[in-house]
Amino acid sequence: MSHQRKINEKSTTIDNLKILWDYLARYDDLKSSDVIIGFGSNDTSVAERAAELYKAGIAPLIIFTGGLGKGTDGKWQITEAETFREIAINLGVPADRILVENKSTNTGENIQFTRKLLRDHHVHIRLATLVHRPYMGRRIFAAVRQQWPELNVQVTAKQCSLESYIKRLLGAGFDEYEIYSDIVGDFQRIDVFARNGLQIPQPIPNEAIDAYNKLCAMGYTKYVISP
Repeated sequence: MSHQRKINEKSTTIDNLKILWDYLARYDDLKSSDVIIGFGSNDTSVAERAAELYKAGIAPLIIFTGGLGKGTDGKWQITEAETFREIAINLGVPADRILVENKSTNTGENIQFTRKLLRDHHVHIRLATLVHRPYMGRRIFAAVRQQWPELNVQVTAKQCSLESYIKRLLGAGFDEYEIYSDIVGDFQRIDVFARNGLQIPQPIPNEAIDAYNKLCAMGYTKYVISP
């Protein structure tokens, strides 16, 4: 493959990823809430954003949820939730203002085990601020609304561009193919998980479906699942 062809293919890939990224992101206007829930992943900006929100007075308590999942199992020595807890403490959040759920390995377990943790600590909440990776905003909103319908939620993430997100994860040692495939897989789950009853249904624009199909044709299918 010629150098120019490689450049053109790279540009096409990023253009299609941007379409998925923009669709999947969700940034709500935030108001005071009862708790900040930071969902586990390989993206430590979740912990940074949760700490920022706590220090801004958005909520008096943080819960970090996540064991070791597809992006961290075999790569991190301690669980996602415990890693995030250490980051938040280093950023000035008091340790006694953080609860940790470190057994879950997927979004459904994040939700289920967090509910149990709150019950065990006799913490009653009505509004939660959900923090995740930028391209998980739409998915986490849809999952919590379906699986925890009595809870009101607002969703946010660290503001960043697709390019800066990719650069940051590459700098942390993650593989480019893995990063792209993860975004593609999470987009597919908007439709598949809604049909399986795990998320509320959401409209999907044709432009995003077209971008997804092009990325699959390019081979970014590692995390695409059977419908």
